[in-house]
Amino acid sequence: MYKIHKFYPANFDPDRYWEDKYAREHIAGKSTDDFRQQGFWPLLQKYFRPGRQYLDAGCGIGGWILFLRDEGYNVEGIDTAARTVRALTEYDPDIRVKVASITQIPYPDQYFDGVLAIGTLEYVEDEMPQALREVHRVLKPGGIFFMEVPSANILRRLFYIPLKRLEFLLKTRQGEKPTFAHYLFVRATLLRRLQVAQFEVLETRPHELPESHGHYGLYVDWRIFRGAEPYKLNMAGRAVQKVLTAISPWLAATGMVVVVRKRAQ
Repeated sequence: MYKIHKFYPANFDPDRYWEDKYAREHIAGKSTDDFRQQGFWPLLQKYFRPGRQYLDAGCGIGGWILFLRDEGYNVEGIDTAARTVRALTEYDPDIRVKVASITQIPYPDQYFDGVLAIGTLEYVEDEMPQALREVHRVLKPGGIFFMEVPSANILRRLFYIPLKRLEFLLKTRQGEKPTFAHYLFVRATLLRRLQVAQFEVLETRPHELPESHGHYGLYVDWRIFRGAEPYKLNMAGRAVQKVLTAISPWLAATGMVVVVRKRAQ
């Protein structure tokens, strides 16, 4: 697990940033096709069952809650962004969502059949064991924990992470203050952590944007690969993506999807 820091302006507030970002995004702004096109949707259907009880931990503007509810799933949500949670309940009073963190889930033991965490665990600074304990606690025996996290792929480990470490060293020596941004996860290390936390690993898959010529990691990490549209690659970026994917989809995968099951006691 690699901790990534960013250097923001002195008056920058990361918590306020996410609150404002969510406030600008309309709750009903995505169509159901946006979720159906996600590469892990068939995998989610394989392990989640309509009619059962699920939690979206880090639900943001509630897109997955609304989509899964329309698909027949009973889904509640938690998020630390209070303004967003309030907006969700105002948008639809029937949406069950609370202001809370994955490190302190406000539900009883063995309450859920599954927990969904898409883009959540990477923001839990120094509290990964607590987050995994909480998920384990609220899951029923045999319950499913379905997560997507950013991957510390080989390209990032060889180039991106060393460059970020060099930036950290130089800027902190100059007196700039680093702010924790997120973690990048090594697949083998994450799986060991999950096993120690009493989960049984069922499946792991690389994850990327579904759009043609789209690649979140290569676009965000490397300016030289950016095309004219957000998260679209230029010719050089597409060539790198094609070569690496042909060798292994894991080499440059932005994220990974991991599915685990709570072991029966």
